[in-house]
Amino acid sequence: MNVRVPVLIACTLALGVLTGYVLSYYQYDAYWLIAVVPVTAIIFILCTIFRKKKLQIFTLIFAAAFSCGATYCFFTVEKLKVCDVNTENLYNITGTVTEKGASAYGEYIILKNATADGTRLSGKVIAYLPEVYGEFCDTGYTVSFSTKLKFSEPFAYGKLSYNAEQNVKYTCTPYTLISSTYRFSLFGELRSLIRDTLYDNLSYDTASVCYGMLLGDTRNVDDEALDNFRYGGIAHLFAVSGLHIGLIYGIFAFILKRFRLNKYVSACLLLFTIIFYAGICGFSISSVRAVVMCAATMFARLFYLKSDGLNNLAFAVFVILLISPLNLFSVGFQLSVSAIGGILLLSNGIKRTLIKIKSPDKIASGVGMTLGAQAGTLPVMTASFGYVSGAGLVLNILIIPLVTVLFTVLFAGTVISLVIPAIAGFVMPYAALPLEATLSFLLGANFEGALITGFGAGFFVPLYLLAILIFSDKINLRAIPKSILSGCSVIILVMCVIAQTYAPLSGYKVAVSSSTSGGYALMKSRQGSVLIMTQYASVSRIKSFLNNEYSVDLDGVILLGDDYCVEAYDLSLGCNDVFVCYQNIDVQPYQTVEVHYEKSFYYCGISFEYLDGYNIFADVDGVNVFISGEETPPTQSCDLKISLYSSFGYVNPTYYVCGGEIN
Repeated sequence: MNVRVPVLIACTLALGVLTGYVLSYYQYDAYWLIAVVPVTAIIFILCTIFRKKKLQIFTLIFAAAFSCGATYCFFTVEKLKVCDVNTENLYNITGTVTEKGASAYGEYIILKNATADGTRLSGKVIAYLPEVYGEFCDTGYTVSFSTKLKFSEPFAYGKLSYNAEQNVKYTCTPYTLISSTYRFSLFGELRSLIRDTLYDNLSYDTASVCYGMLLGDTRNVDDEALDNFRYGGIAHLFAVSGLHIGLIYGIFAFILKRFRLNKYVSACLLLFTIIFYAGICGFSISSVRAVVMCAATMFARLFYLKSDGLNNLAFAVFVILLISPLNLFSVGFQLSVSAIGGILLLSNGIKRTLIKIKSPDKIASGVGMTLGAQAGTLPVMTASFGYVSGAGLVLNILIIPLVTVLFTVLFAGTVISLVIPAIAGFVMPYAALPLEATLSFLLGANFEGALITGFGAGFFVPLYLLAILIFSDKINLRAIPKSILSGCSVIILVMCVIAQTYAPLSGYKVAVSSSTSGGYALMKSRQGSVLIMTQYASVSRIKSFLNNEYSVDLDGVILLGDDYCVEAYDLSLGCNDVFVCYQNIDVQPYQTVEVHYEKSFYYCGISFEYLDGYNIFADVDGVNVFISGEETPPTQSCDLKISLYSSFGYVNPTYYVCGGEIN
């Protein structure tokens, strides 16, 4: 193996970040961070004894990287745990709008440099705006209003929350009308100009998709359309990454080449251009990663150094984690890094194999990059969303080259319209027309049926990554050992997937997902699958849960509660039966769903009996299971008691029941 020191340093930094996160999560004291000192000292002394000077230097470097990551992450998370205000008091909040977008109930703004009655707050504030909220405000404006702040616990759901990842510590709804003051913001002003140019000259849906492609902002893209892009495996079109930065770089490199400028001047202009574009896009993680990798490649070319893709990726990871260690836990960061990692590890080998069987070079290159990216992102997709797209391979091979052309046309049309606003009404419809035609096809197709589910996460991820490394060309093994190791990896992975997703040959699998907002329990056997859910459980999370458990096709749904929303019925449209407690006669059937009002019933080999509308007993192969949909479950005698509400955030236990025994 060709050992890459930058990759090892980046991995050590990431391991340190993970260690700091774990220490903070389990509320260990900070002095545990100094445990790295004696370990480093022992290794350093051994290297001295055996006269390994290089290992001494590397030991110090790795220890420094690990300590930096662990300390930085630990105190970053600890800072998020501290509430600076009394949540019962009314405060006058002032801050600068760093982001504005649409929420489920209207609009929201995120404030940085916020103060409460003149005292600086240590994190950002997200304010959900009512329909009428006062003076107009947008990115860059300074706003002021009175409200009570609600503190966002960083581990409210059992893991680091999305708000904590973004350093958002407080949420609120303004009690008074907002007063605002305009302050010039270059990037904010340009985003507003681009947004106005698109929405003033294109239909709303087309403008939303174009804005998302140009700047990575999908807040106004229709949810169904966005889901279709995700299911088709091409949602990365909305993540400003290597595709976008590479195209911008290529366009301006082509233009600058015509001026025959000094190569150092050209490099500086190109670097400024892609950094400026990343700034307009809000310096998203994927755009920063692409800019850093692009800058490293440019530097190597300028000074005639060897450029290595994995080292460049490692450098980008190092920079991003130094900006904020919590980026490590962001799905966007994980997808961006794993996609490039998969391409760097696998694409060359796939390309060479295809060329050997007489495939054209461009097709072999496209297939290699697509397969590499999908292979790299598979564990992140399955762990985060519970599925991978079966249509993604074909769509990426066919659509990406086309989108490359369409994006170039759209980008050029937008720039021309910004420079000469008078002709925007003529230029923009023509610039977006080819993209609009492509979108009509993509949105009209149903890619949900092509999803591949059931992989789950857990032990699958390290085994899968080991298999990827063995398959890659980064480890130089002979054909026979490589084939044996690859075959063993595939067998282990298949066994892992089967163990993760299928119930025992005899007996039942009971998988539970419990949270502070309600939850659900899946009972699965060879006789069928039934889902027991509370009334306010998140439908999107239920779908991910079912994907992870390979139970997309449910036989039935049992509802606990007395006030059911339409989404609960939407989930059960594909089911044969929906069961409700006989006392809840106000619950009416929705569309074609057949609702059974029962006290006791037998389903999928399990005997069920409602105690009341919120609690139910189940006889699972001789084991008496009590499942409660109340925040404070009643005291009941049973073999296994499951509460679908958890004050500890998300809890996901799994039980196997067979022959009257629980494992």
